[in-house]
Amino acid sequence: MLVDAGLSYRETRRRCADAGLDLREVTDVLLTHEHADHCFGAATLARKLGARVHATRGTLHALRDPPPAELCFPLPRDGVLLLGRGLHVRAIPVPHDAVEPVAYAFEERVDGGRCIRAAVVTDLGSATRALAKALLGLDALVLEMNHDARLLLEGPYPASLKRRVRSDLGHLSNAQAAQLVAQVLHPGLRHLVLAHLSEQNNTPTHARREAEAVLEVRGSRAALHVAGQARALAPILLDPGTASAVPRPRQLALFGT
Repeated sequence: MLVDAGLSYRETRRRCADAGLDLREVTDVLLTHEHADHCFGAATLARKLGARVHATRGTLHALRDPPPAELCFPLPRDGVLLLGRGLHVRAIPVPHDAVEPVAYAFEERVDGGRCIRAAVVTDLGSATRALAKALLGLDALVLEMNHDARLLLEGPYPASLKRRVRSDLGHLSNAQAAQLVAQVLHPGLRHLVLAHLSEQNNTPTHARREAEAVLEVRGSRAALHVAGQARALAPILLDPGTASAVPRPRQLALFGT
């Protein structure tokens, strides 16, 4: 399963290979919204691999290059999708300047009755109460830290674009994302991935500093990762914590634009 497909087929294949993954094993693509940096390669993946493309109806209708109709699957009205043998996917509406954008939360029940939960949350201008509630109890969270407010204001963007980025339908600043982390942080969160960092208005140092401050205050032992735009992170393994019952950890490969 792949969340968003904003890169070319060749580049996506290369990044999968760098992470030790085989792109040919992808059977499903989940799109968050129709902006090109999140959907550019979706149609090609569908045509070449026969991968099913899932998205909200609004997103599917807004795609400039839609996948073949037989490979387009609108998300159920309740936003809950079952993939494979037991991976539950929940679409969570988010505020962004797109037609019908969502974030995704994932849940898989493993041996012993325990659930592994993760979420991918990018491209949103503000964090709603419903979103924060949906992110409680996660094992891993991929979260947008798009910009540092000062760097954005002093940066090269025109005023109109600065207003768009800062709006409630734009992108989360480092400080906004840190506030959301503080709301959903709990002892069971094992991995926090900072994603969608602007190359013009942010730096890994700025984003990491905001996140580390929250983790330190709360005494969290979550591993902190910063995703870049040029290459994939190494796969993150989510061990169910019951090694005797589950000999192989589940693998969650996270990368994107």
